[in-house]
Amino acid sequence: MRNDRRLPVGLLFGAAFLVAGLYGRSPALLLLGVPPLVYAASLALSHAMMRRPVLEATRTPSMGRVTEGDVVTMTICVTNNGPDVAFAAVLDELSDDMTLVSGEPGYCGPLHRSEPVTAAYDLRVPRGVHVQSTLRVLIWARAGLSLEDYRFDCPTYVAALPCVEPLPAVAIRPRKTHTAVGPVKARVAGSGVEFFGCRGYVPGDDIRRVNWRAYAKYGRPFVNEYEDERMTDVIVVLDVRVTAHVRTNGESTFEPSCRAAASLAAHFMRRGNRVGFLLYGQTVDWIEPAGGRFHLEKILGTIARAHPARSYAFEDLANLPLQMLPSGSQIVVVSPLSRSGDALVAAKLRARGCSVLVFYVDSLELERSAEKPDAALDLAVRTRTLEMATDFRIMESMGVEVIPWSVMQPLAVAIRAAQLNRGIERRSQ
Repeated sequence: MRNDRRLPVGLLFGAAFLVAGLYGRSPALLLLGVPPLVYAASLALSHAMMRRPVLEATRTPSMGRVTEGDVVTMTICVTNNGPDVAFAAVLDELSDDMTLVSGEPGYCGPLHRSEPVTAAYDLRVPRGVHVQSTLRVLIWARAGLSLEDYRFDCPTYVAALPCVEPLPAVAIRPRKTHTAVGPVKARVAGSGVEFFGCRGYVPGDDIRRVNWRAYAKYGRPFVNEYEDERMTDVIVVLDVRVTAHVRTNGESTFEPSCRAAASLAAHFMRRGNRVGFLLYGQTVDWIEPAGGRFHLEKILGTIARAHPARSYAFEDLANLPLQMLPSGSQIVVVSPLSRSGDALVAAKLRARGCSVLVFYVDSLELERSAEKPDAALDLAVRTRTLEMATDFRIMESMGVEVIPWSVMQPLAVAIRAAQLNRGIERRSQ
């Protein structure tokens, strides 16, 4: 509770005029000191006669864990356990990143004893963890002079997870797999569905796997073998360095990158792989590879708390802690690769025995849309395109697969385009 500050201000002005009038022997100044003193006396009398309530305040969200862009209903409730209040104003403080959709975050009117007053309003929440704390209640005396400000600490947390988009099948070829059954081709014969080769018949083999054409040609029985499919570790690396991302006209490459990382983690986990996550920026947030719905929620919660960060220790992607990444696993990097030397980091991962897939976050169209077309812009676009092509050739020559993705289009479109280009290259060879 904080008392009204008008009382000491009135006393100060009244006393100042009285002292000035007495010192200067000025009746006019003495008269000017009377109204502030009368006002201060009235305010003090009103404050002394004010019937103070006993208030309780709560704020309750309809959901504590939502998807970004969803609407959350906040309900505030104020209960008066003391004498009636003629007029009160309930004011709720909103976070800057929340958008008010409907309703009013407050209430104006009387507060009767043991009659709770509620108010509800709807908020649209972006990705992130949003906190609301202070709830204010202003109480006026019946005469309207005295005012008391009550502040209640009502911490409310709403976590908005990133959107998970459906993606087409992303082909990966890790160097190591687990013994458990999964979606990745293990390059060994087993109980898969795709043809792997033939071998001589051994007593006990399933008669349904006999290759009768080979038997007719060579005069001895052969059986078909199929490529085994197993589980592997997929590590999704999200680059959140503030120097790597572009922001222009209210649009940024950061939010699409967060959604892409969340979609990829969910995609690989739903296909039966163990997924780990590494957030690289101000610090290194590392989540060990695992599976299950709870583990996916843990990864999405980490992405929800991500924000563009700056750190001199992690200014370059070359400082990526390679020793933390399991050898032989599949590394999926989501990064703009905006600094010189970032493309060589993928080669270092490849040298450590990992298969690397890079989703190159291309901001060229986003930056181009914010500028007026002219000859200088066209030259800059051509230069940047050549630099990108050079980086792609360097990474591909070292065995790194690259999928360019413009943030102006869905991630699924970029994946299908890469698959189409790969198919065209195979047919041309």
